[in-house]
Amino acid sequence: MALEIVDYLQGSFSLIFVIISLIIGFTILVKYFEYKNRLLILVGISWLGISFPWIPDSVSFLMNLIVQYSLPVEWYFIIGNVFLPIALLTWLIAFTDMIRKKAQKKVIIITVILSLFFEISFFILLFLDINFIGIINPIRPFTVDFGIFITVYLLIIIVVMLVTGVIFAQKSVKSDDREIRLKGKLLRAAFITFSVAAVLDSMLGTIFEDPSDPLLAIFVVVVRILLIFSAIEFYGGFLLPRWMKEIFLKKE
Repeated sequence: MALEIVDYLQGSFSLIFVIISLIIGFTILVKYFEYKNRLLILVGISWLGISFPWIPDSVSFLMNLIVQYSLPVEWYFIIGNVFLPIALLTWLIAFTDMIRKKAQKKVIIITVILSLFFEISFFILLFLDINFIGIINPIRPFTVDFGIFITVYLLIIIVVMLVTGVIFAQKSVKSDDREIRLKGKLLRAAFITFSVAAVLDSMLGTIFEDPSDPLLAIFVVVVRILLIFSAIEFYGGFLLPRWMKEIFLKKE
């Protein structure tokens, strides 16, 4: 398939976001061996998990560049969706570890039940009629119009992570320690930025019914840049590297 400028932009920026997210996710995971805090394992897995929806775009983009073929649609949907329940579960365990420990058991049970329902339903629909999951735009190879089942589940995940993420961050924002306060602000920004970008990205096919619309390329770049910023903010919210301290705390 011959790629156009919007496809190159969407594919390349998706690849950049995925690479950054993988680096950040594994960096947070590795920090566990230094601090021995299971929160780092949980949030590392969570961020890796929520970046999976953009991996199919990245793989298809590379495949188109090398062999002029896209990822098979079945694998596109499997890679992009089946790891989301794991990301949600690990995040809610992290959240309840820090904020709602007494409610953790109940939250985990409910999440596991809903996750199993999603996974079973997903694979039933995959084999029954893949169009119930979504349809890849024949003109824009990296644009998917998801069915109502996936759309509702994605919105649930986004809302849950946004609300719990902001609540989680607010605890740090109220701290007297300026570094912890900065971490809280960065983490709050990460969840808000990611949620806005994820919602806009999921509505790509709805907003631009005409895939040849020249504004589509600009929209795609803006959304992917927001995703990249959210990954960097998330990294700063948990690890706060020295260069971020120098930028944000310089005037204090």
